[in-house]
Amino acid sequence: MNRSSSFKTLSRVVCCVALCAAPSLAVDSALGGGGRAAAPVVSLDAPLAGVNWIDHFDTYVTGSQMHLQGGWKGWDNSPAAGALTSSTQARSPVNSVDVLAGTDLVHEYAGYTTGTWTYTAWQYIPTGMTGNQYFILLNTYADGGPNNWSTQVCFNSTSGTVVDDIPGDCSTASTVSIVFDQWVALRVVIDLDANTQNFFYNGQLVYSDTWTEHISGGGVANIAAVDLFANGSTSVFYDDISLSNMPFLDGFENESTSEWHSTVP
Repeated sequence: MNRSSSFKTLSRVVCCVALCAAPSLAVDSALGGGGRAAAPVVSLDAPLAGVNWIDHFDTYVTGSQMHLQGGWKGWDNSPAAGALTSSTQARSPVNSVDVLAGTDLVHEYAGYTTGTWTYTAWQYIPTGMTGNQYFILLNTYADGGPNNWSTQVCFNSTSGTVVDDIPGDCSTASTVSIVFDQWVALRVVIDLDANTQNFFYNGQLVYSDTWTEHISGGGVANIAAVDLFANGSTSVFYDDISLSNMPFLDGFENESTSEWHSTVP
């Protein structure tokens, strides 16, 4: 079932922690003494509160279930909607996360209610991928609802295109082609003060619109969650996912993604 078929009218606003005016922190949700320079580590048992964040998936055990690891979980906290780490493809060695079949993997955030933020996810779609996959950002998320969508981009294997899926059926005509068999950046620049978002695929602008009204409508100035929704498709891999207000390449990594930046430039 298409994720958008379950859109619900916003009935309450997710409570958020106010964004601190202090210098930004950099947090690696997979950091466990794995050798990267240590920025202050924030507990991931609860949504992150207005900090710069990245997950390389590299300190998790290869083949391990991401449900309830590093702040990730299945949609509505369902273990069946989780995903496994994989070394089949990895942008930064050794792991990525393999999104396929019943995967509907969510990471919640809190405190992102003002300012400009860049959400970056590196994606690898193999040749021969079947089905339609979705990359989703929500301004409101709660297990069991209510939920409100701001970004819903579909990767249509039949047409081979990247679709801004406002209608919710992945059928909108698109001139942006999927790049197969290589890592491609999905980048969403979100200005919560101006209520705008710009979605880029492999450096190409796919759309520009408001943040609160683009998909569900009636949303709020808040970045609540990401949702990697397989929708019954075959494997698509994600790696080096970040949410940052720091003007480094790839969010706040260096070009190789192996060096950790813990200071505000």
